[in-house]
Amino acid sequence: MTAAWRLPPADDQRPTYLAHAIALTTLHGPGPLPNGGYPLPDEDQARPRPMMPGAVLDGVRTNHGGVDPDLPAAVTLAHLIDDLVTNSPTTNTLGHLHDIAADQDLLPIADAVTRELTTRDLPTERLRQTGRWLAEYSTRRNAVALGILLLGLAGDHRDRDLLLLLGSLEDLSLYAAVALARSQPDRDQALFDLALRVAGWGRIHTVHRLAATHDPQIKAWLLRHGFRNQIMNEYLAHIAATTGDLHAALTTPPVDDELLDSAGDILTALCLGGPAEDITDYPDAPQTIEQYLALAAQRPPNLARVTVVLRLGEFIASDQAAHLNWTEITRTRLRQTCDHLVQRPDWLLAVDHAMDSPDLPHFRLAIAPARQLAIPTRTRIRARVHQHPDDAYLWQALTDDIDDVLTLAQQLLPLDRLAGGPALDVGLRADPPHYILDLIVSRLNGHPGKGWPLIRVAMGNPIIRNRNMAVRALTAWPPETVPDHIVTTLRRASLLEPDPAIRDTMHQLLSTWTTHDERHTPE
Repeated sequence: MTAAWRLPPADDQRPTYLAHAIALTTLHGPGPLPNGGYPLPDEDQARPRPMMPGAVLDGVRTNHGGVDPDLPAAVTLAHLIDDLVTNSPTTNTLGHLHDIAADQDLLPIADAVTRELTTRDLPTERLRQTGRWLAEYSTRRNAVALGILLLGLAGDHRDRDLLLLLGSLEDLSLYAAVALARSQPDRDQALFDLALRVAGWGRIHTVHRLAATHDPQIKAWLLRHGFRNQIMNEYLAHIAATTGDLHAALTTPPVDDELLDSAGDILTALCLGGPAEDITDYPDAPQTIEQYLALAAQRPPNLARVTVVLRLGEFIASDQAAHLNWTEITRTRLRQTCDHLVQRPDWLLAVDHAMDSPDLPHFRLAIAPARQLAIPTRTRIRARVHQHPDDAYLWQALTDDIDDVLTLAQQLLPLDRLAGGPALDVGLRADPPHYILDLIVSRLNGHPGKGWPLIRVAMGNPIIRNRNMAVRALTAWPPETVPDHIVTTLRRASLLEPDPAIRDTMHQLLSTWTTHDERHTPE
């Protein structure tokens, strides 16, 4: 009698991805999870997080470039799976599959692995059990992803909850979305359930797979919430407008405030363009914008609506809009409507009130529209900088008056701490004052002779860019205007500079100054 085929128990004592997902959802609910589920269980906590986590890398590769499949690696994985499901599995063979999969970059070979496996007459239930084992017990990201891939090939309704749970981790959302779409009888509902659990690239991957849905609940959600994500709303705005039928929604009463404001955000994202289909791919754009403006004119104004109408007006007046298949009459009418709305006294007052809001994020959002509408901002921004000296956005808004911002910087920035000494730091995890120093010093090349106290601080800053900007600012000074003490300070800084390129630039500048007036400052 032939023994039953059965996978051996896991013997890896390291934390699994499934246990990680269970722990997070127990604490925080089904999702979206804090930080997308990061840090992951196989991350080295002693090392800095990578600049591009798996979810980001997969998102960029799937949306902005191709991947070069490693076909031999795909064949190797397929052979290992074939051997496992057609023979009696052992702890060693299963562990070997796990370790080989863990060391692969699965995204480039996922389709090739799928093709290899579908050409073989392999027992479906054994494939499914192998997929579940990898998904449940793997301790490495790509091994879990392979398990999810197998569940997409051989899984069924029994695997839905497992796929949703693992898919709530942004690093695995793409694989879970593909598997749910392939394996679940109620495909769109399963994808919708996953989309609700994720907010970053996982949301983008999942909503892309809902582009053809006819489900009224999902279409309504796309318009109100589904296009929003933590990456860029532009990725999903077109799907929301087309699949969700935005024009029909705006012309079917009642249109509540949530729908109206979501429509404004969708239209703005379409006009911005960028990484996906945009306003040029949306034939209903003119009539949808017109309907939005008509509805907005009937509602109480708020900062969000004023901002949307300003952006729509800018786009309609742009060269890009002039090349669309819209009539000149239509563009003129829409632009005039935008201009009229934003100049209404109640709309201007809404922005002016926002500039007095005690809520800092709301205040920050009001700065740009206030300036467009000639509402005074500088005194109010200066007052907020005194309250929030680490807010780089507020400093950015003040850089148009270099003398004023230099005075504020000497009053409010921790200059002694910023001049802690040069290092080879690229600044990825620097505190806000370092970025604020950059905002100011990087503009000083346009103001030769100004800002020496901040330039001196930047020359002693640990961030490479700030020192580069300091030297660039000094390079703009006419040599005859450079005092001796600045030459001496730069010479001393060159002796301490650890970056060869900056050091060479310092020496070149010193040579220029010395050649000009034959200064000889002792080292």
